[in-house]
Amino acid sequence: MIADHEPRRPAMRTRSRRLFALGMALAGLIQCIPSQAQDDRSADETASRNRKIKESMESSVNWYELLPNAEATTPLTPQVAMRWINASRGRDAQDFLLLWVHDGRPVAAATVFPFDRDLCHELCSLSRTAELVARTSGRTLWAPESAGVKFQDVPDSPAPAETVTLRLAQMKNLAARFTTTLTGWKDDESEREVLRLLPRPLYRYDIKTAKETHPDLRDGALFAFVQGTDPEVLLLIEEIALGDRPRWQYAFARATSGALEARLEDQLVWKVPRFTNTTSRSNPHITFRRALED
Repeated sequence: MIADHEPRRPAMRTRSRRLFALGMALAGLIQCIPSQAQDDRSADETASRNRKIKESMESSVNWYELLPNAEATTPLTPQVAMRWINASRGRDAQDFLLLWVHDGRPVAAATVFPFDRDLCHELCSLSRTAELVARTSGRTLWAPESAGVKFQDVPDSPAPAETVTLRLAQMKNLAARFTTTLTGWKDDESEREVLRLLPRPLYRYDIKTAKETHPDLRDGALFAFVQGTDPEVLLLIEEIALGDRPRWQYAFARATSGALEARLEDQLVWKVPRFTNTTSRSNPHITFRRALED
């Protein structure tokens, strides 16, 4: 009897091992299910929060009305000039840059981004005058007491060309003569980073609508210097008719609270410190903040 059952023992052991392995695999699978479900819930919560942040950012363009001057009754219409994600600063939301244009010329810009638990509008004047006003419900939020930009002649620049196409090529070449550096938020400037000029302007002036408001203006374009794709410096290049001779002029504006500098070839032509007075409504650079909803 014993001899008759001997050949069956290896098959029984093999079957037992298979059943044991199958049981272990099922146990492991069962253990993974809660972890996977938790990961899925976390991903869903993150996606939901990102959607809410995006919706808040898009609706925030209506936080306030920007007017070209205190007497104006029709607010300027904000337009999105560019969008980007700055992963180097740990953000995965798509930030964007708003422009306000008055009769063909940009007069203000705002970087819109979430920071900590706030939504921020970092707003800067691009105006040659001190006339801009931002209001909400009749209350003044911002009224710069000085021009937002200071223009200078571009040295050794060519005479403005006759055609629109050639003038755009000239403006691109003039912009390429400048280099800008984000010197950062530390006093020792140990985080200096040379910024990249975007090859195309963010906005090309619409001179047809600018003649009455800006009588000396003949042409212009707004360029951006970026960290990755995040604009940190704005450069305005304009053709101005002063007297009998039209000429090219330039001006820089900050699009960050960090310290910045710009050079024309090897000469330092613009330098601004880290910006700390971010809530003064009389300053041409201001930051509006509102808490993000959970």
